[in-house]
Amino acid sequence: MKIMHQLTAFRLHHLPAATLLVLLTIPSIQCTKSGSSNSSTSKGTSGALLSKEVLVAADASGSTVDSMVTNYQYDGNNNVNGLQQSSLVTVSGAMITTSVSYSMTYSGNLISGLTGTINETVSSGIVNVSASTQVSTSFQSSGGHVVSYVQKATTTGSPLVPFTPETANDSVLLTYDGSGNISSLTVYQINPATNAYALNSTETFTFSGGNLATTVVVAYAGGTATDTFTTDYSYDGKNSAAPNYIFPGIAIVNVNNLTKTSQTETGVNPGSVVTTYTTTYNSANQPATSQATVATTPTSSGLIATENITYTYQ
Repeated sequence: MKIMHQLTAFRLHHLPAATLLVLLTIPSIQCTKSGSSNSSTSKGTSGALLSKEVLVAADASGSTVDSMVTNYQYDGNNNVNGLQQSSLVTVSGAMITTSVSYSMTYSGNLISGLTGTINETVSSGIVNVSASTQVSTSFQSSGGHVVSYVQKATTTGSPLVPFTPETANDSVLLTYDGSGNISSLTVYQINPATNAYALNSTETFTFSGGNLATTVVVAYAGGTATDTFTTDYSYDGKNSAAPNYIFPGIAIVNVNNLTKTSQTETGVNPGSVVTTYTTTYNSANQPATSQATVATTPTSSGLIATENITYTYQ
């Protein structure tokens, strides 16, 4: 599976364009997910609460290939208790629409439960499928941290990709360092053929200066490591829009705003993606707009080349 660059907001597991092209032209192929961290947004270290984020991505020709709108709601403790996201991906004339709606509950400031619905429709001259997935996730906490969660999912219809982080039956373990930062994330996923959990991915995290500095994701297939994704993060001195979440309710708090990500993949599909952000800020030094350039190696037509992001706060 081709490498995916990281984004600053929670995003459903969109497949890269090259993989989608293969899936759309060879309907018999099935692809499992690669390991990647997800993000969502709520309140940063200072400033107002983020209520809406809009992202529009284009390829090298300037044609829009991906658009996404995400809305957030909060409880009285400023925890995200509602998230809705809609997206449209266009690949060689095929349109992939996805919508998600999550509701979260908390025990104090620690997430305890999540329920949601993920809908997907794919329309093209070759493949026309749709699916709806209901998810229910329970979280376990110890020592002031979420240490594990179990997600149960029920899908009706025919999804383009059978297993994604949002639509699979997952069991996840988390560990933390002495400063309270997350240090590792291990994902197990039920294989419907065997009805048993199998290792899906591992991820390690390192921090510097109050910001996430590096992540390393190792993806597995059939118990064998297939790809390793290493991502380095750079920041400016401004306030972050909000903390990143590896899963809604489990935060990685960055002090500053992201300016660059550099990701390399080794293994089945070696390559790299460098994303550079140019950001304008509001009076509270929070991001107002971001323009990103995306350089992918090896190159391919239809890949994301630019992104335009706008942030709206309460």
